[in-house]
Parts: sequence; structure tokens; C-alpha cells
Amino acid sequence: MLPVFALVVLALFAAALVYPRTLSHDADVWHADPLTAPKPSTPNSYRVGPPGTESADDVAPVFSQDATTVGSAFDAIATETAEIVGGSSEDGWVTYVETSTLFGFPDYVSVRFIDLDEGGSTIAIFSRARLGQSDLGVNKKRVTAWVTELQAALP
Repeated sequence: MLPVFALVVLALFAAALVYPRTLSHDADVWHADPLTAPKPSTPNSYRVGPPGTESADDVAPVFSQDATTVGSAFDAIATETAEIVGGSSEDGWVTYVETSTLFGFPDYVSVRFIDLDEGGSTIAIFSRARLGQSDLGVNKKRVTAWVTELQAALP
């Protein structure tokens, strides 16, 4: 028979595997405007936006296509690994949730597709972890990969 300590550790590990997977993804909470959502107090988020976007970590690219076309292409990329929580690319503002493989920790990625007055469009993205203190750079890697894939997908 296992000692009580080992059983407690095993129970905690099992709870850590189950708890994140039981969380609801409430759009009223997580469907946040990437241009105005406050920066979390923890260092587990990453944001790109048009020049001048407050608290942006990087500047978003400019595309020659309109926001609807960019949104559709982005949605095709994001939904390969993530699910929609709120909004839609057709509406110009959508939030996805992607969960980590092992523990199922949810990360929320809110995206706006913005037509520019001079033609073309750009995007604003706010990716953040729901749980924990650090994301080990996962949000930045995800956003960078999705934007790179988006740039390659658009002629």
C-alpha cells in the first residue's frame, strides 16, 4: 500500500490534469478587445497592434488585402488548433481558446481585423494565459507563428 503522502501527491497531480479541462470559456469574460484590454499583472501575455497601440509588445504587419479577407485567412489558421470562444472573423473581432497538450491550460487569443483609411488592413492580437504566472513564452511563439503563417498565406 502506498504511503499517505504518495496518495496525496497522486491525487493533486490528477486534480491538476482535470481542473483546467473543466473550466468554462465564458465569452463575456474572455472575448476582450485586443486594442483596449488591460495588460495582466502577470507576465504571461503577448500583444501586437497597429503603431501607437498602448501596451503592445510588437507592431502588427500591414496587409494589402481588406480586413474581411485577412480575417478569413487568419481564422483558417487559428482554427486548426484553437476553438472560437466569441465573435467571428466576419464581424472583425474574434476570440479563440487554445489549450496546452499535457495539462490543458487555456490561453485566450483575441484578434481584431482593421481596415486602414489608406487601403489595406492590419490586425491587433492579444494572447494571454488564464492560469499561472509564466507562460514560458508560449503566447509570443503562438502569435508570431500565426502572423508568419498569415503573411505566407496572403499573396
